[in-house]
Amino acid sequence: MYNILAVDDAKDVLMLLEFDLSCEGYNVLKAVSGEEAIDIINSTEQVDLVLLDLYMPGISGLATLAEIKSDAIHENLPIIMLSASDDENEIVSALEAGANDYVTKPYIAKVLLARIQTSIRLLENTKQLTELSQIDFLTNINNRRNFVDLSNAAISQSQRTEQELAIVMLDIDNFKQVNDEYGHETGDAALVALAKTLKSCFRDYDIVGRIGGEEFAVCMPNIDIENAFNACERFRQLIEELKIPIKSHVNNESSKDDRKKEFLSITVTLGIANGVAHTLDFDNLMRKADERLYQGKNSGKNITIIDADAMVNFAIADDQLMIKNEIATAESEQVPINSQNENNDDPVIESHSTQDDEPNNKLNIPGIDHEIGIANVLGDESLFKEILVLFYQDHHQDGAQLEKAIATDDENTLKHVAHTLKGVACSVGAMKLFGYTKALDHAINQKQKDKYQELFKLVSNELESIMSAIELTLADKL
Repeated sequence: MYNILAVDDAKDVLMLLEFDLSCEGYNVLKAVSGEEAIDIINSTEQVDLVLLDLYMPGISGLATLAEIKSDAIHENLPIIMLSASDDENEIVSALEAGANDYVTKPYIAKVLLARIQTSIRLLENTKQLTELSQIDFLTNINNRRNFVDLSNAAISQSQRTEQELAIVMLDIDNFKQVNDEYGHETGDAALVALAKTLKSCFRDYDIVGRIGGEEFAVCMPNIDIENAFNACERFRQLIEELKIPIKSHVNNESSKDDRKKEFLSITVTLGIANGVAHTLDFDNLMRKADERLYQGKNSGKNITIIDADAMVNFAIADDQLMIKNEIATAESEQVPINSQNENNDDPVIESHSTQDDEPNNKLNIPGIDHEIGIANVLGDESLFKEILVLFYQDHHQDGAQLEKAIATDDENTLKHVAHTLKGVACSVGAMKLFGYTKALDHAINQKQKDKYQELFKLVSNELESIMSAIELTLADKL
């Protein structure tokens, strides 16, 4: 049902308009002045068309028309002028001011209704053309131009409210290979599936768009970098789980296994840039996000990249969470205080168990998450001990190597040691060390030399602590 606003200072005319239009299924809103009409247009959820009297006390019809059309939000709102005058100059003035049509009073109902139908039909056509100019034809999300316009509007709002905002650039890994091996129809299906996942995974007010080819972008207002990173990681993991039907075409040079496949799996790489208030600039954020996207491509793909400072903060936050969890675990293992200590201000807290009587002689090495490490070797405690011994033997000098590489500007050694240590740390369950080496490795990839020393200290201190704990725990095996 369309909402039509009838504006006339003559109440009998309004009653007649309401009767004629209601009989045709229109919902009629009424105003007796230009001021009241403007208030209704600004406060009502939707007005689809306005019937506006030319001569009214207070604000005239022409002045009301000009006021409505001055607002960009209502510039396409159809307005039909009504007047008892058939002065050609007045008709021309109204049409030049933005009126869509002009009907003389007393109006003929059939003629007025036909003019209304024509104006509404033109409005719908305009809306469709506008949508076509703003929406990507394949994926049905914002095209590049509309993404830019909406993102700039979001940035202006964030600047006024001094809120954080993030821009994400992403694209499908090895997409050319998808097209080459499975055909463009399957490639299009992958693009459509990715766009649908984008729309469902991010918030309703986040702006998603296809920038070109297999490249997409997201503008995320009112969000800090950590939540932006987490949202992108959820999306990346969902994409990994997608099963995209392979269409009939498969390149003849593909392997037999490829030709038998029914579904295609894809991955994406993402780069994030963020800022707040005066630091927000669309072009700058897009450039930084694009740089981090291609940094992710060079780091192995299927990854979300942010700046090194944010990665350090994440690592520190993870450390704090680990400490809280350790405290909670310790508190849950406390037993009632011995009666002999009841009056002691500093009672001795006894644990239910010690390392010696834990099942399977479970290792307790500070800095090593035993559950993660043992899971990586399928629960084999003896093998896990052997791996920790090898970890010590191969990497206890890594701190010195990193320090020397930084001092001598040896980028190759620096990158090799940091990258290798990152992977091994994760394998043995040294998650704090993994976080620090991951941040250092990222800074090296981005050549952020001003961050090397700060990150190296975190890596070195944690590595030294873990190696000392391994020496104490597994001294007989070293």
